[in-house]
Amino acid sequence: MMKLSDKIVGLRKSRGMSQETLAEHLNVSRQAVSRWEMGTAMPDAANILRLSKLFHVTADYLLDDEYQSDSDLPGIKEGKPDGVHQIMAFLVVLEAMILILQFMTTIILQNLFFGVLSFLPFVAVVGGFEYAYQKRTNERTERTSQFRKRFYKISAWLGTYFPVRLVIMALAAFYPHPIHSLVLECVAAVVYLMAAALITLELEKRALRNH
Repeated sequence: MMKLSDKIVGLRKSRGMSQETLAEHLNVSRQAVSRWEMGTAMPDAANILRLSKLFHVTADYLLDDEYQSDSDLPGIKEGKPDGVHQIMAFLVVLEAMILILQFMTTIILQNLFFGVLSFLPFVAVVGGFEYAYQKRTNERTERTSQFRKRFYKISAWLGTYFPVRLVIMALAAFYPHPIHSLVLECVAAVVYLMAAALITLELEKRALRNH
């Protein structure tokens, strides 16, 4: 147990202050400080706050005899983290891994069947995310809406290239004249950039309309 009077004495002496100096800081008489330290009187609420600011301690510490120091105060209960950043990082890493798989099957192995097959995990990730989002309608906030928009914007840039490339290559097969592979890659890249940019722009427009 440590009374308020003892705390005032201890704090004053730890700062090298006399009773007169403390009284000047608080704009009270030396006798008032003396009575506080002897325990025959208590500072009012305004002086408690002044003592708190002067000595950089909490009012709780000053008023509660159970606390021997400010470190004894119970920590402020923090809100339960929603893990938004961790979820986003996990989903982006997962999509990046799928992108690498698509690159290996389409560019390195040049296998159209496995290239199409490798896109299915990406569809599953996006579909699973949207299903979970729609199921938790009662937990939607501005932050979750922003999170959803960011997820789809990232997904547009990570997941659009290879579907676009596969479509371009399929259409090129019907072209009556041979087309250089470099030309096809350039066309695929341009169409991909346009598609991803348009999806991103549409997401921004929808977000503005929802506001």
